[in-house]
Amino acid sequence: MKHSDWLRLQSEGENICATMRQQGYKCHKQTRRLSWKLCKEGQDDYILIFAPAPISDWTLIPNKTNPERQQLWQLIERTLTNIRREVIKTPQELRSPVEDYSRPWAIIRHLPDARRYTVARFANRQDAEDHRRFLNRFIPAVKFEVLFDIPDEQLQRTSYKKED
Repeated sequence: MKHSDWLRLQSEGENICATMRQQGYKCHKQTRRLSWKLCKEGQDDYILIFAPAPISDWTLIPNKTNPERQQLWQLIERTLTNIRREVIKTPQELRSPVEDYSRPWAIIRHLPDARRYTVARFANRQDAEDHRRFLNRFIPAVKFEVLFDIPDEQLQRTSYKKED
């Protein structure tokens, strides 16, 4: 993670904590991490943490389904919306981000219904293979695959040039 990203996320976390303090929560920053412990008397304690790639978003732990947590999470989402000046999309509205094809080697995760999720992209195959081995070691239940992935229009352009 770039240092500028770290500083931006730390600022987001501090702004979220400022809002939480206004609502009666106590916030304690955990050292050397993008995480804060949220406490309120008479309620469970939660940890607000920024989960790195492939999630790359704020998460509230423990992940319970009680109304107290849902209310807290809605407050966090509203705060993030104000901070980022953008609408937080519901899962149905999420669109896949534009792929960075300047790094053609991709690690993908196979999903149901013949879909796939690009976990990371690399400029060379060796880096992709090393990262895949790392992922397989720490997430053994999921199958990852390295492939050379270029956009279809680029593939069509190269095939037209060969025909000429």
